[in-house]
Amino acid sequence: MTRGRLADRDAVAFGFSALCACIGVLIWTLWVLPVAASVSDADPVPLGRGATVELQEGERVGIWGSGVSAMLGTLECSVSGPDGVELSQRTGPSLSWDDTLWWMTPKRGFEQHTQFTAVRAGVHTVTCADSLDTYDGEFLVAGDAFGSGAIGLGRTGGNDFAVGTLLAFGAVFCLPVAVVLPVVILVRRRVTRRRSTRDAERAHASWTQFPEP
Repeated sequence: MTRGRLADRDAVAFGFSALCACIGVLIWTLWVLPVAASVSDADPVPLGRGATVELQEGERVGIWGSGVSAMLGTLECSVSGPDGVELSQRTGPSLSWDDTLWWMTPKRGFEQHTQFTAVRAGVHTVTCADSLDTYDGEFLVAGDAFGSGAIGLGRTGGNDFAVGTLLAFGAVFCLPVAVVLPVVILVRRRVTRRRSTRDAERAHASWTQFPEP
């Protein structure tokens, strides 16, 4: 590979590293830290009781659960809006916060169970219980880590990935790549430079050892 092509590839790699750094900072600033702070501020409620939260119209929040019921998947929750109408809930994507960022959850053992969106502004009531009426646990209402919608990726954009999956992946992928990639390039350049210098010194030594007659 010529030196010019290698320099072009390095420039592309440095650009990709800078892009990863920007994306990583945005994900952590606008998603990871706010969600973690909301979970930290929320008060857990024992199963069988109700929790009230005041929401704005269109605001999306998550229901987080812990304990045996949540671990076994027997946790069931219902949400009532200000008008008493029950709201629908949505489960998370295949790859979510709980897969990559569990260590950022301030309250140990809590994982997001579902999410819901407020249709009207006002006080919403969330009630969770164990469907088998056997196991205990707690729940809380905090920030939503699932996200909504999907983004088409791939050559034709035909592969849809959930926003929550992309955020969960980007939070643990972008910043390390932004740091490691430039280091790898700089180390490779240093090794290549030393090798070139050593080869030049050997060539010079062999030339001086056998001078022309």
